[in-house]
Amino acid sequence: MTDTLSKRRWMPVVLALSLALNLAVVAAVAGAAWRHKGGGGPTGGKGGGPIYLQALPPEARRAVRGEMRQQPRVKLDSAVMVTALRQEPFDPEAAGRALDAQRDSGLTRFAAGRAVLLDYISSMSAQDRAAYADRIEEIAQKRKDRKQRK
Repeated sequence: MTDTLSKRRWMPVVLALSLALNLAVVAAVAGAAWRHKGGGGPTGGKGGGPIYLQALPPEARRAVRGEMRQQPRVKLDSAVMVTALRQEPFDPEAAGRALDAQRDSGLTRFAAGRAVLLDYISSMSAQDRAAYADRIEEIAQKRKDRKQRK
């Protein structure tokens, strides 16, 4: 009977330790999710992404990203690269053409995004542009500080 009593006295302690450990794990996961979802994430500010978009106010960032998403996407055919990789003898020119197509697609999207962002910046007042420049500097400094800590 004394064995049963001593086992019961340890049970609350074990359960409390287990609960504390579970809460610590949940807190760590929630903190990581919050950090990477826009609560001051690894890019040094809210929202993540390229510094020039990240420095925009949230409503402007959403508008610019929305316009950029409306740009047509070129679907790349990975089968061209796969075929080039499996070809014997290997043809570097065929693989190069597949890579060039991917580069060209990226440059087309970049040019569209550049135009949208420049249109938005052109519509800003001098005061708004100065504040935007300040936010870019702040984010760049945070990124630099983070790199130096590593």
